[in-house]
Amino acid sequence: MPLEITGLAPLSQLVVPGLLVPVTEGLELGLANSIVGVAFVFGVLFCWLSRRPEALVWLIQTAGLTIIFVVARRQGWSGIKAILAGLVFLCLTFLVLLGIGSGHGLVGGYNDLVQAVSKEIDQSLALYRETSPAAYKADIKEGFLWFRSTVIYFLPGLLALVYLFTSLTNILIARMYLAIRLKVDAFGPAFIEWKLPYQLVWATIVAGGLAFLGKDIYKVEGNNALLVLGAMYFLQGIAILAFYFRRFKVPRFVRWIIYILLTIQWYGLLILVIIGLSDVWFDFRSRTAI
Repeated sequence: MPLEITGLAPLSQLVVPGLLVPVTEGLELGLANSIVGVAFVFGVLFCWLSRRPEALVWLIQTAGLTIIFVVARRQGWSGIKAILAGLVFLCLTFLVLLGIGSGHGLVGGYNDLVQAVSKEIDQSLALYRETSPAAYKADIKEGFLWFRSTVIYFLPGLLALVYLFTSLTNILIARMYLAIRLKVDAFGPAFIEWKLPYQLVWATIVAGGLAFLGKDIYKVEGNNALLVLGAMYFLQGIAILAFYFRRFKVPRFVRWIIYILLTIQWYGLLILVIIGLSDVWFDFRSRTAI
């Protein structure tokens, strides 16, 4: 159904796999995956009849993500493991489809993607310059050029962040529905107990080394990896903060004020990332109990 409304398919990917986890609750794993497979076949048929091959990307990613989360639920994976598995799957699927669909290989497909993004930003620049006073056109152009170069530089990391958010929202929706409707605890402890695998710190160290010491493509890769890993440790920092808010019974309106103040400033974001990363060694939440 989302394929029938333009623009809804990518947005629905944030919730569809998560909703299908409780829908298939109680079914055998093989039967649950078969239902997803049949839905996928009908989706492919719809894409062929409506001549919308671009929707196949959404279908493949959504079906695969659903199967991963259904398996994760049956196997008792933690929320962190399921989210990371979803992130890896979405990234790998994107790379494979980009390489196959472009007809120019992975590098050529990525260059096509960069050109498409640049074209969209340039069109936005032209629109703003036409409707802006002449005195501000030079500043607007300079700002857009900086924005375009930044987006292109961090494009791999930004795409990975989108996939991380997609995986996260689906797990939270599945967990919430199972807990409220079916009274079933799923995907490990609550968000305030969020803790990334210890091994991930080594990836962070390598990415930091490439970002600060690497050159050319290695420096770009390091910075993009740090962007994604920093987002993960930011969430862990938020979880630690939420833990202590609950521990000391901080009123909700005070909590939200602090959240907003920390997240609207770059140093607030950095503090939360540092807290999340430091938890690897200091394990802040083990020092007290709710």
